[in-house]
Amino acid sequence: MDNTNMEKAFFYLLKTGLWGEGKRNEEFFPLSDDEWSLLYKRAREQTVEAILYDGILRLRPENLPPRLLQIKWSVQVDRIERRNQLANKHIAEQYEFFTGHGLQPLLLKGQGLAATYANPSHRVCGDIDWYFERKEELALARLQLTRLGVPKLLEGSQVYFWKESELDLHDRLFDLYNPFSKKILKQLRRDFPDTTVTLDGKQIPILAPQVQVLQVAAHILKHSLAFGVGLRQFCDLASLYNNYYVELEGERLNQIYNRLGLSRWFTAVHQLLVDNIGLRKEKLPFPVSKTPSSLAIIDEVWTVGNFGFHDTSNMEKIEGDYMLRKNRTATLTKRLLKYFPYVPKEAFWFPFIHFFNGVKDR
Repeated sequence: MDNTNMEKAFFYLLKTGLWGEGKRNEEFFPLSDDEWSLLYKRAREQTVEAILYDGILRLRPENLPPRLLQIKWSVQVDRIERRNQLANKHIAEQYEFFTGHGLQPLLLKGQGLAATYANPSHRVCGDIDWYFERKEELALARLQLTRLGVPKLLEGSQVYFWKESELDLHDRLFDLYNPFSKKILKQLRRDFPDTTVTLDGKQIPILAPQVQVLQVAAHILKHSLAFGVGLRQFCDLASLYNNYYVELEGERLNQIYNRLGLSRWFTAVHQLLVDNIGLRKEKLPFPVSKTPSSLAIIDEVWTVGNFGFHDTSNMEKIEGDYMLRKNRTATLTKRLLKYFPYVPKEAFWFPFIHFFNGVKDR
């Protein structure tokens, strides 16, 4: 990052939008029309535009963006709110459909995470992800969706189009690839039973927060090792920490991070959560390291955007707005070498999974 006025304003708005009023410090404003235009573009790339909009609503009148951009931004936020409402409706429908066939799905990420935000309808939602404990259940879920005539995104994939929503089926809970981590993860799941979240009037099963933080962190790490990840995913982790810091049993979580070989990486992640996203230090599950990490995650996150789709060195348009990954092997090699000192176990095992089993972009 260049630490420009626009960038400082961006993170001021992000923090204010996430956590509320806080210290009022509008020294980075007013911005020029060009700076506001670039800030909005960055917010879209990071899929945090509705959160920044909440921050904008707290600005003094003289510091607001140009009127036309305000209108454009508010229209986009309205779309996000409607999309969230529709996603909640579809989740309730899908859960009823699966349980009606004797299946017990678990909702991952997405709207379960949105519920931890101060304004859940302003978290940009993506796919609807369902996890099935047993492969037999996953196979039956696919069969029933096919019988219903729900189309697939691609032949052979486990992503379906349920009306206007993408529905993604999973039989893997954690995106951690070190095979020796399985015992630790199974024990964690046994110790903290699943809970529920209310969406569209229905109780939907989700992971307990003590498990969910690791599931979300593992998802962030998977994409960090591959093509990159944006700010929204780090906002998810910050929001989980903020809501459940008492229940998380910080010392035990710290030990789990150590046993999984993730502690050095989490030092950098926690640094980002506090410095750039504005999470209060006391809301971290355990004290942040006094020695700053040499891994500057924020520079990479700021460059690549949501799931690395805005990294022009590794993406190219092929038809309309359709994007294609390029330089895949070189990019993965470079990233694995970069992250190896911080997550050696995962960086070692990741390429085996990626090249032989495939790792999805989302």
